[in-house]
Amino acid sequence: MTTISAADISYIPNPHRLGQAGTLSDAIALVSGSACPHRLNPVDRYRRTFTCTASALDLGDCALMYVQYGFDVAIEVGCVDDYFLVKSTFAGEGYLRSGQRSVVTSPSCIAITCPGEQTEIGMTAECRHLTARISRQALERNLVEKLGRRLKDDLRFDLQISVESTFGQGWQGLLTHICQLSARAPGILEAPDMRRQYARTMIEMLLSQAPHNYSAALRSAQDYAIPWYVKRAREYIRNHLPAIRSVAEIAASVGTSTRTLQSGFRQAYGKTPAEYLRCARVQALHDQLLSAQPTESVTGLMESLGIVNFGRYAAYYRRMIGERPSTTRRRAMGVDCSRQHI
Repeated sequence: MTTISAADISYIPNPHRLGQAGTLSDAIALVSGSACPHRLNPVDRYRRTFTCTASALDLGDCALMYVQYGFDVAIEVGCVDDYFLVKSTFAGEGYLRSGQRSVVTSPSCIAITCPGEQTEIGMTAECRHLTARISRQALERNLVEKLGRRLKDDLRFDLQISVESTFGQGWQGLLTHICQLSARAPGILEAPDMRRQYARTMIEMLLSQAPHNYSAALRSAQDYAIPWYVKRAREYIRNHLPAIRSVAEIAASVGTSTRTLQSGFRQAYGKTPAEYLRCARVQALHDQLLSAQPTESVTGLMESLGIVNFGRYAAYYRRMIGERPSTTRRRAMGVDCSRQHI
């Protein structure tokens, strides 16, 4: 089996549950269980031993995965729509291809894949990789909230970012901290709230520091200071979305007047609190429709979000998302959408 050095421990999430494999089929099963299904192609097809070491830590909207193969390998990840992979290499060299773009992976850079693109990863036996898997839905939902509008284009990060950049240094430091915490005090990360908090921090760092196609728009939206009561109102909306019945209720929750709240939201987002609440509900409905169970109805999901005027919100949804709610649900389930209904 592969020997883990003292230096490697700093980059291994959940080292108390480290998994090891000694055959090719076991290596595929080990990594697939931690990361995602994939095709594993050894560069030397005639070798007889295939060692692999892996460990993972689930943080909810994010997850960390350490992988070390004892042989040169090409990994066909395929086309994954649901998440971004943020790869940090701590030893050795490899490569990453995402769509038409490719980069040599090494300790000098961090590489970020793009959902919806064919992805392939190459690793030598010397490679040590720590990969963060970030929910696309969570990233885009957070970005929509910060911009105050829906996304016209898919979120897309630069493929390669230097570890010497502000993002690179912060990201490496954050991941090392989480790994060391999981090694020294694993009980802390057993608390769901703690895991969610670290996932939120990772998402915030990616959106604010890693270069992407919305970076300029995000900086423009944050050029001014958002009033404290608007921030609190935004949090109240996020945490009480199904129960909110009026803007006056939101204003009362943060201790300000409705008129002041109206002015603050117009300054921060160019829309009223009611419009912001409406957009938040539409976005939440969109997210739920994409992951709905076959037994769940569109109206049932609307009711769970505090929506009572179904026809009006169906019209809001179509203007914001570009299709009817029922179309989103049926498309997510792989059903023919040629016939559309409210």
